Amino acid sequence: MNYLAHLALSYPATGLVVGNFIGDHIRNKDLDTFTKEVQLGVEMHRSIDTFTDTHPLSIAIRETLFKEYRHISRILVDIYYDHFLALHFETFHRQSLALFNSEITVLLQQHAGIMPLSAQGYLRGMKAQNWLLEYSSIAGIDIILTKMANRSGLHPLKTAAKTLEEHYLFFQAQFLKFYPELLRHCESFKKEALH
Repeated sequence: MNYLAHLALSYPATGLVVGNFIGDHIRNKDLDTFTKEVQLGVEMHRSIDTFTDTHPLSIAIRETLFKEYRHISRILVDIYYDHFLALHFETFHRQSLALFNSEITVLLQQHAGIMPLSAQGYLRGMKAQNWLLEYSSIAGIDIILTKMANRSGLHPLKTAAKTLEEHYLFFQAQFLKFYPELLRHCESFKKEALH
């Protein structure tokens, strides 16, 4: 899953939110510099990624994408899932995406000082360019993927919004079956980790 899901699944527990946000920016050797709850957030981030990557519904999407996108299919599954989460946000998280975006941005900015510099840069970009709201439209997904392609050199990403359109109903159906399972997985993680 990409940023929207990681943040929504860990909200409102502050440490879990911060840990999920910085999860891709932290090396194991630096974990001890953070509070226990932030460390659990990093662990939760990794648990979400493993659950998503190994789930049969995600694998089915990657198989559809693999011929054209090879190893970056995994990235696209995460982005596509965030698109469908943005569309169905109120169904799963009982508040509007706009309100969540405002609340989560404030929370993250309040803790920006403890984040690695790379994560601080992502936070500035997320706020300035309204990433979480952009996920809700195909045009927004196209902007996000084009920026990712330019930044990373993974140029096939530039065509991936079109691919999303071509397989839209199949990808959405996979997400709608997958996300409730991920919610249950995260509830179990939080129950064990925080009690």
